[in-house]
Amino acid sequence: MAQYFTEVDGIIFTEGNLEGKVLGPIKEFGATQNTVLGDVKKLMAAKARMMGGNAVINFTYTQKADRGMHLFKWDRERLNCSGVVVLLSEDPRKDKS
Repeated sequence: MAQYFTEVDGIIFTEGNLEGKVLGPIKEFGATQNTVLGDVKKLMAAKARMMGGNAVINFTYTQKADRGMHLFKWDRERLNCSGVVVLLSEDPRKDKS
């Protein structure tokens, strides 16, 4: 199965696993129900860069309901994104032939 990559602000995202120096887990949430995935990835990219990484592997995202009482809040669901920040020694998208 082919591995797919996206790049946001210089950080590579993939849902798969890659070999690299593991720097730690990362998690970010959308501000509201209609937050665009790209906006959350920008936040994650900034955090990954601050951690010294150049990629987020095992990237997952779901839309989950907020916990707790929200008597005056209409949008109770938001994006939950997570992954693992790594430092790659080479770009996995480059052709190795």
